This record gives sequence, structure tokens and C-alpha cells, in this order.
Amino acid sequence: MNRRYIKMKWQILFIFLLISLLCGIVTHGDVEASPLDVVKISGSAPAGMVNKAVEDAKKRAVFKVLSHETRAEGDPTSIFSQMIDRYGDYVSDCKVLSRDTSNSKMMVIAEVTVNHSKLNKDFQEYVGNKQVANDAMTASILMRAVNTSDNQGFSDSLHEAFNHRFSNSGFQTEVEDDDIKIVRSLSDAESYGKYLGSVKSLIDNNSIMANFAIIGEASIDKLVAAPAGTGYIAKSSVKVQAYDCMRKTVLNGFYETYEILANTPQEAERLAMEKAGLDAAEDIANGTLKYWRTHK
Repeated sequence: MNRRYIKMKWQILFIFLLISLLCGIVTHGDVEASPLDVVKISGSAPAGMVNKAVEDAKKRAVFKVLSHETRAEGDPTSIFSQMIDRYGDYVSDCKVLSRDTSNSKMMVIAEVTVNHSKLNKDFQEYVGNKQVANDAMTASILMRAVNTSDNQGFSDSLHEAFNHRFSNSGFQTEVEDDDIKIVRSLSDAESYGKYLGSVKSLIDNNSIMANFAIIGEASIDKLVAAPAGTGYIAKSSVKVQAYDCMRKTVLNGFYETYEILANTPQEAERLAMEKAGLDAAEDIANGTLKYWRTHK
């Protein structure tokens, strides 16, 4: 599958942000620092059930604010789902602005005040509790960047993206610092297949000690000027395997390609690598966590 992402000009971005401000979240001050977020949002329910429609608006408002803290997940055991189930704990106020009963359905537009500070505090506590509960679950992030203008720098960025996502899922990742030094001794010229084989040999020889090894690479496959002088296009790809070091098995994998348009070749390369790393980290962390819950 190939995805295309277009970098908007600043004028378009300004209009987009203005519309978002008018139609979406309206905050008092900075979103990150504000203790409260006022969200203008709709809610729905069967005809005549106005209270249920209001509750739906409250839940959707909390969903929207929490989505800024972590990715929305449907898994009922996820932190996201557990907090959404408690949406009422985070609503400070709700004002119904309008009602509509057309199409045999009750619709409301409401301004919902969400306690962002409490939401953020509880989220951090959930993450912390998960990390304490799973303190024996270790992951070694063994990602590399190839065919870029700065393989070492982009490797560090990949490591950071995966480390952040796995840490938020409750994995302990301090093992990476020693392990990655061993992997960096491998030649960047090795093919991906040979790289996988070399890392797995290190695991089998107990040179890398962890429950899971996340082995993969991201690369820039093409960097060209866009048609009619509109910028530069970077084509990137990422491929990753999550490896169970105890059972010596591959538990899940991820492969994707991207095209990014930006004003300069450096910016296009950076955005393409960032997108590849963030998507792969999200997918592999979720899959590894589900696998661990099944096999622990």
C-alpha cells in the first residue's frame, strides 16, 4: 500500500486551524497548559432521549481531548478504553446549545467542559501502574536507518520513536542502551535479510537479553524534485519484525511505503522518515502488547 501526504502551505494551514478552532476544541489559553478544555460537539440518541444524547456528547468530548494524549484504541483492556468508560469523571460542565429531532433521531449540540488536568494526571498514573505491573517485560529496540543523508541521526530518531511508544505501553526498555551498541557494530551495507539474521544470531548467543527484540529498518528509497517546481518528493519505506527472544519466533511484522511532499529535500527526507517511524512504532507496540498478554 502506498500513502501520499502533502505538506500544506502556511496560508492553508492557517485557514484550517481557524476552522478547527471555530468548529472543534475551543481552549482557554494553551491546550497543553490549560486545566480545562471547552469542546463544542454533537451527541446523538434515539428520538426523545435527550439525556442520552447529552451523555453521548460528553463521551465524545472526552474522547476528543484524550486523543491528544494517546492514540484511540478499541481494545477494552487498553488505557484509552478504560478512561473513556469513566468519561463522566472528566466532565466539569455541559451546556446544550441546540436540539434537533429530524430523521427520527435526537441530536444535540453542546459545549462540554473537560477537566484536561485530571485527564492527563490519570493517564500518566495508568501508564505508570502498567509499567510497574509489567516491570519484567523488556523490549530491545534494534532499528536502523539506511540510504539517508544521516543514517546515524535517523537511527537515533527511530530509536526514540519506538522507545517512547513501547514505554507508554508498559515495556521496560533500558536494555536498549547496551544492545544497540552491539547492533551498530554490524555493517550498514548488509541487506535487510542479512541484518535480521545477524541480529537473531546475537540473540541466540545471548548477546542481547530481552523478552522481545524489535528489529527493522527505515530507508529513503527515492528523493526527487516534484513536477513544476512545487517542491521535493521523498519516498520512504519501513519494515520491522517483533521477535520473541525466549521462544525464538517472529510474532508480528510491519511494512509500509510513503510519499512526502515538502519545500526542501532535507525537509521531505525528515518528514518521510518520521512518518515511517511513528506508524511502525504504533503498530508493532500494539501487536507486541497483545501477544504478550496472550502468552505471559
